[in-house]
Amino acid sequence: MGQIALAPYNRGDRAPKPYDRGMQNGPRESSEPVVVLEGVHKSYESGARRHEVLHGVDLQIARGEFLALVGRSGSGKSTLLNLIGAMDDPDRGRLSVLGLALEGADETARTQLRRTRLGFVFQFFNLLPTLTVEENLLLPLELARRVDRAARERALELLDAVGLSQQRASFPDQLSGGEQQRAAVARALAHDPELVLADEPTGNLDDENAAAVLELFQRLLRPAGKTLVLVTHSSTAARIADRTLELRDGRLTQRSLAP
Repeated sequence: MGQIALAPYNRGDRAPKPYDRGMQNGPRESSEPVVVLEGVHKSYESGARRHEVLHGVDLQIARGEFLALVGRSGSGKSTLLNLIGAMDDPDRGRLSVLGLALEGADETARTQLRRTRLGFVFQFFNLLPTLTVEENLLLPLELARRVDRAARERALELLDAVGLSQQRASFPDQLSGGEQQRAAVARALAHDPELVLADEPTGNLDDENAAAVLELFQRLLRPAGKTLVLVTHSSTAARIADRTLELRDGRLTQRSLAP
């Protein structure tokens, strides 16, 4: 089992301490991109009109890279994230994630990819209200049929790393918004995914809690060489990324953030 590299998170700390499982053998290294999009198009029908959201998008994301996707509301950021997360199909173009060509993959292969190799963090937490914090953490492992003693120990270590070990038996409605999002981050990492997809993860948080969640991404993902794709409206959130791309008029362009 991995170890907590520093002391458990205390309320007075600036941010939770890192969980460094995955560092035992160092980050996984590969010259192959984690995500490849080539000429991807996506459109939706709205009444009698067809609205093209993505127009020939080309993109490669390297292993271990933190990528931020920015753009105005309705620009297609979440659509692009859903495509990468194997939750939707492009109209045309090539798309592969972690070596799986999604345009030719059946639902069984897509489900296996999502359950075992991808982690998801959403704006609205998406914790199941009838499950405790610990049970929410174990749910991805149960779906992947990977719940055993080691998995339970890992879940407890993650809860400690995000400062929620004392709330393991609490239900989501007993937590603050910041605590719920920290629990959601821990849940996304419970099955040790290679790629984490975060859709506006700080959108419903105040500045202090938003900073804590961003620090979690830095401390829990970077040391283990995980890849993060972060959709955000926040320039502060985008600053943790290695690269920021703006989606405008269905196309991606490089964007530099002002100091």
